[in-house]
Amino acid sequence: MSHVELVARVRKMVEQPSSALDAPIVYELPDGTSLAELITAVRLWAGQPRNLAMGGFTDPSLVESTGAPLVEQFGGELEEMRGWAYKSHWIGCGRIARSGEARTIVVVADRRDPAVVGFPEGASWAEKLRILVGWESTDRTVVDWPATEAALGTPLPSDYKEIVEVFGPGCFDDYLDLLVPGTRSSNILLWFQNDAVHAAELWEPYSVYPTPGGLLRWGASEQEITFVWQTGAPDPDDWRVLVEFHFDEWERYDCGMGEFLVRMLTDVQFGFPTRRISTHYFTPNGH
Repeated sequence: MSHVELVARVRKMVEQPSSALDAPIVYELPDGTSLAELITAVRLWAGQPRNLAMGGFTDPSLVESTGAPLVEQFGGELEEMRGWAYKSHWIGCGRIARSGEARTIVVVADRRDPAVVGFPEGASWAEKLRILVGWESTDRTVVDWPATEAALGTPLPSDYKEIVEVFGPGCFDDYLDLLVPGTRSSNILLWFQNDAVHAAELWEPYSVYPTPGGLLRWGASEQEITFVWQTGAPDPDDWRVLVEFHFDEWERYDCGMGEFLVRMLTDVQFGFPTRRISTHYFTPNGH
């Protein structure tokens, strides 16, 4: 089996919602398989990997939540390993030395998905966020959505509207400010108007909404990180999230903003510093 065929098989496996494994699965690839090409093929859809082992040295700080299931079975045989947290699975690509021979391997193991485990079954992303940050307010933010969407010229994702109504304007973990219609400093309409004029060059190679398929900002950060949707899908619930960390350094996340926020706070898969905070919080802002 070629590495392309194997990567396709692994992707099909981990995309299944109920594909729990009794034990990690290890695939050995033919001699001469390029580990670099294998890693690149997985990176195309699973994002940036973590370095779990290099030069025969395995990261001693690894635990279940950071990738230990990928490496613990190999002991001293493990020479190199890159790992991905992908939904309810771990994926690893590496090399082992066994019986004096180097072998390229792919490992798939179960993972406790932090966006699923510990939440009530069927909970919305807004409800999961409320549980994560311990938000107890019973007052829902009132927004004139028809007027807002008319001003923007587009319907907005349903998870965004529910999150705005539950939380109102404020900041998650002092890291991400939610843009909310009708506020002074965090008004999504004002940001949209400003970006339409000033962000065209800053956001290249992407275009700015209302250009078809353009980017529309929904979150801001004092760290000068930009959180946007990539519009264009007919159903706004299918808009994906893009993040600009620094000028021209974009990362795309294959999910909506509700799932993105939950994973930003908790998931090593997304790699944000907020996942290291033991107790998450939401700080409301004045209108």
